[in-house]
Amino acid sequence: MGNLIKVLGKDLENCPHFFLDFENAQPTEAETAVWNQVNAVLEVAHGILAELQSYNGAGQEIREAIQNPCDLQLQEQAWNAVCPLVAKLKRFYEFSLRLENALRSLLEALTSPPYAPMQHLEREQALAKQFAEILHFTLSFDELKMTNPAIQNDFSYYRRTLSRNRLNNLQHDAENEVNNEMANRMSLFYAEATPMLKTLSNATTKFVSENKTLPIEDTTDCLSTMACVCRVMLETPEYRCRFTNTDTMLFCMRVMVGVIILYDHVHPVGAFAKTSKIDMKGCIKVLKEQPSNSVEGLLNALRYTTRHLNDDSTSKQIRAMLQ
Repeated sequence: MGNLIKVLGKDLENCPHFFLDFENAQPTEAETAVWNQVNAVLEVAHGILAELQSYNGAGQEIREAIQNPCDLQLQEQAWNAVCPLVAKLKRFYEFSLRLENALRSLLEALTSPPYAPMQHLEREQALAKQFAEILHFTLSFDELKMTNPAIQNDFSYYRRTLSRNRLNNLQHDAENEVNNEMANRMSLFYAEATPMLKTLSNATTKFVSENKTLPIEDTTDCLSTMACVCRVMLETPEYRCRFTNTDTMLFCMRVMVGVIILYDHVHPVGAFAKTSKIDMKGCIKVLKEQPSNSVEGLLNALRYTTRHLNDDSTSKQIRAMLQ
């Protein structure tokens, strides 16, 4: 099967295991149209992460303006510092909409009849790799956002200033770029602890609800199979040694956590129930075997952004593992 090699395991029937070459999978002719569409989005993703990583905020200017409300010069300095940052936040939000469309295209390709999801992952390895790259970006973005309070502070100050200006019949050029309607949508986006993951979760749920002729299992099986792919690659030394890039381990961990969360949001009983097709104990165990500084954000994503962790159907052992 090319770069995708089936791994025979004792629980293969319940949880198919694959080794997927995330580093080298290339699109076949049949994949090219969707691959090109998604690649145009993914090409922008690295720059988005770099911008977010270097986002320092306008904390000092805002503090000085608040402490000296009658000093018009400080008010102007704070506004001039915040506006380009808000324009950047708008670009991040608009990129989330592009990412949502890209995910939908991949879900359509990887779940469409007549093939089962497992067959799709065998036949369309490059699309599976792109699906993984979207999840990797999503969790990377959200980890950076969660550790940067300046984003919320800057945007809150921007909105307060807009409201004050409106009451005083003042209008700045910046309002033409981020008007009140856009600001409301951005506010909902950034209010989420993990905004990109929430976007993908909503998009996946919407995809399932809009495709009523497509069994929900086709989507959830695609996600559970991807989780198994990553777990096997992480826990099996002979597969890990095939990685040529040292970052591939973290890539696999992020993808595994991402598909678990999507599965938990889409599947009626979630990822933590005994009937789940995802080996949650195995997935958590493989995360906890890694250095804590590299996986704490991923464990927090499982703790705080899943839907069914605290259900009665979740075993005490799994809850204890995530304490």
